[in-house]
Amino acid sequence: MLKFPKWFFKWSEDNPTDLMGPGILAGTVASAVAVAAVIVAYGNPNKTIDQQTGPRGIGMAVSKFVKDNPQNDPYAETYVAFDRVEAPEGTPLAKDVYEGVVAFGDMDQANFDRLQEAMSAWVGTDVVLYNNGEVSETALAITKNCVEMTQYLNDDWDTHNLASEGKGVNCYTCHRGEPTPPGSWKKAGAVNSAAAGWAAVQNRVMVGNTYTQSQYTSLPVDAVEKYLLDGESIKVHSLEARVDQQPGDPTWQNAERTFSLMNHQSNALNVGCVYCHNTRAFYDPTQVTPQWSITTLAQQMSIDVNQTFFEPRSEILGYESAKMNCMTCHMGVISPLNGANMVAEWPELAAAAAE
Repeated sequence: MLKFPKWFFKWSEDNPTDLMGPGILAGTVASAVAVAAVIVAYGNPNKTIDQQTGPRGIGMAVSKFVKDNPQNDPYAETYVAFDRVEAPEGTPLAKDVYEGVVAFGDMDQANFDRLQEAMSAWVGTDVVLYNNGEVSETALAITKNCVEMTQYLNDDWDTHNLASEGKGVNCYTCHRGEPTPPGSWKKAGAVNSAAAGWAAVQNRVMVGNTYTQSQYTSLPVDAVEKYLLDGESIKVHSLEARVDQQPGDPTWQNAERTFSLMNHQSNALNVGCVYCHNTRAFYDPTQVTPQWSITTLAQQMSIDVNQTFFEPRSEILGYESAKMNCMTCHMGVISPLNGANMVAEWPELAAAAAE
């Protein structure tokens, strides 16, 4: 058996060795190298996208994990852009072929038929632009109303829809291949028949995009109705002391409605408060971001379109028509359909034409 000399044991006692320390260090270094190799090979799984919305140093930045792909509209992958067809020479105009044309009568018949095909695919049901004897007058009136609204959005509200810059909207922007747009809404009504006043619009769980939502909170469910249809003033802050204010007074009610609306807009665009506001001074309009102006413009657009088109449409239908809000077009992203040009092949959708 091998025997170590006495000096070896004496030296070992005088020079103890910590094997755990170097082992941990070596393991840590090896693990770091392995993680770095994975990041280099496959990308950082926790990488973020940061959008600065205000002055540096005060936390005004919107951060999102890249893995969540937060600003990608999946509907853009399923959208089908129908190209125009080459109309043979001498092709007559639609209004000279069909009776009771409600839109695009000055388009040649070949492309008129093609646009009908496109619109039918975009809304998930047959669209007829003339009286073919098989559709009701109500259906024709709704179709005409929809076309006029699309042209109105692209023309009168180009500052928001940017049709002149290669974006704009068409039927698919809202409908997403479904007869009723998945992001539309209707008035919520009272919680129950016995409720009235403020109690009628709170503490109500509402799911599904066809109704005004409180975003899974006890906040009022009529915020979109009040602010994006009725056009009431959106306010939270009052610099006056609220000593005499009591829960249920208008100031508190409107504040809660505003919180509900802000929740809706945050979810509609998948952004936080600092996308528009400086959170240290919500009440100060001089400290907002440029996005605040864009959002304010969009709110005015929603009021205008809801009052001009959707409320009158209810009279045509005989029941309440679904309406628009931020979710209707945006569907969880800042740029609907990833900024696709929705009127590229069909400029008629961006400007009214003589019939």
